[in-house]
Amino acid sequence: MPPDENPTVEDAYDKLSPTYETQGNDPYCADLEFPAMAELIPNIAGKRILDAGCGHGRYAEWLVDKGAEVLAVDKSSEMIDQARHRVNNQVEVRRADIGEPFEFADDSEFDGIVSGLTLHYIEDWRPAFTEFARILRPGGFLVFSTHHPLDDYIVFDTENYFETEQERMTWSASGEEIDVPFYRRPFSEVINPLIETGLQLDELIEPKPKETFKEKKPESYEKRLNYPTFLCIRALNTE
Repeated sequence: MPPDENPTVEDAYDKLSPTYETQGNDPYCADLEFPAMAELIPNIAGKRILDAGCGHGRYAEWLVDKGAEVLAVDKSSEMIDQARHRVNNQVEVRRADIGEPFEFADDSEFDGIVSGLTLHYIEDWRPAFTEFARILRPGGFLVFSTHHPLDDYIVFDTENYFETEQERMTWSASGEEIDVPFYRRPFSEVINPLIETGLQLDELIEPKPKETFKEKKPESYEKRLNYPTFLCIRALNTE
């Protein structure tokens, strides 16, 4: 089947949902991105946390296991079904687009927000970060991961590093090649939206793979020790 000429993220993830749990166990997630994110997330026992772009529920499950009260949202209805099955009714899971106003959340409702490998599907982060700042309580945290701008710049051989522009990843699922659109951006468009919306950068990690990555994907281990793949960031609501 030829690839869709105009794929949407929602359509792509609806198609990927039956096999996405396998993707989530991929070493790039399990042994590179996830450990760095877990390091940045503070003690959340008894805290109300938003999982923004929950996918199949990887972070929602982990957050509730750490004692948090979790609301998980995602745009893909198929991924929401996967997440609900995974968390077994321990988490409220709702359909919502984090690229739109957060009608599901009140001001200062959450102690923290976690968004794993989701924001790169949004072109302009300022509206989402404005909403993050609105719904966070004073002292609340935002922890998110995204593609590393340098990796995207090199992999997609772009002509202008400083532009924010749409690219496509191609993933395989059930014998079908699925195009997943996302936005690559310069480093300034990762940090400036935080500053402009009143959130304070607290810590940034450019993660390196764990030894378990080497066991699963030895052919990529040395490169990922010396080459950036993801950014993981913690920001605070200081207002």
